Amino acid sequence: MADMTRAAEPLKLDRLDHFPDKLLGAEPCDILGVFPNPTLITLAGEAGPPLWVTTLLHGNETTSFYVLRALAAKYRDRPPPRNLSVFVGNVEATAAGVRYLPGQQDFNRIWADGHSPYHRLVHDVAEIARAECPFASIDIHNNSGTNPHYGCVNALRPADLNLAAMFAPLGVYYRNPATTQSIAFSSFCPAVTVECGRSGDEAGIARAIDFVERTMRLDRFPDAPPSADTVRLYHTLGSVLIDPECDFAFGGDTMPLNLRSDLERLNFTDLPADTPWANVHHPVSPLRVVDEHGNDLTAQFFRRDGDTIRLRCPATPAMVTQDRTVIRQDCLCYLMEPL
Repeated sequence: MADMTRAAEPLKLDRLDHFPDKLLGAEPCDILGVFPNPTLITLAGEAGPPLWVTTLLHGNETTSFYVLRALAAKYRDRPPPRNLSVFVGNVEATAAGVRYLPGQQDFNRIWADGHSPYHRLVHDVAEIARAECPFASIDIHNNSGTNPHYGCVNALRPADLNLAAMFAPLGVYYRNPATTQSIAFSSFCPAVTVECGRSGDEAGIARAIDFVERTMRLDRFPDAPPSADTVRLYHTLGSVLIDPECDFAFGGDTMPLNLRSDLERLNFTDLPADTPWANVHHPVSPLRVVDEHGNDLTAQFFRRDGDTIRLRCPATPAMVTQDRTVIRQDCLCYLMEPL
């Protein structure tokens, strides 16, 4: 486990101009033998400006590790099609197989103003990237719940939308949380976060590798956005949070909050108003909805009908997870609408 005092110490960023040989054949649990610290790998390619790829911001989301390993295998002895910069993030959490360790910050919630060593680390990384004027930025993630593959954008520019459409026919536009890598990078280049299903999903790994390769080979992005039949785009309205003092379960009727057992299977399903969401035995509803500014939108989206919490208006859930740690550290899910 990380030393709790480390959060008060400067964090080292290693710089490399090659992929380490030890990466080939390694697994996520071996990562500290390859990258003992967060690392920025910069490879000279056949063209510029660089594609920026961000990996392992969450240690238990391993698709980006296998993308990194595949890139290392392919470009050990030859240049990539375009300059390539790869940031390897939370290596300690990756070795432990968790989102982040006690005493650490969430590496995908620190890309805005802040004063911790973690904020300073990624601020330096972002400034290096800004100076490189990237062709595009790809941040690779996994979901802890059952979701289709989709791309997330933070700007509705044609380049960003085409980038998302290249990855999958489903896209999400969000501004909450406002502290993610892709929001920071979208201020100076086209940026996308790709959600590749669960960790270990072979189809998600293959799709992510192919997406990075195709993006490196692009000369430019189209001037027009993709058509509506190319990508179905949703807009995130808010995050659904559970009161940290309230115990909960999926299914049953014995907890203060009893979420419906099939909630995870409703990801990216357009739900009508009055859809039941949970049963509650608690004087105050333990579900809250907040927007990117922290404004409370609960009354807009949920109403209480006796012991049942129902949707007040149509909404589409995404990234519903039953992982209690993720729910406590982040949120239960997001609510969206078609854009």
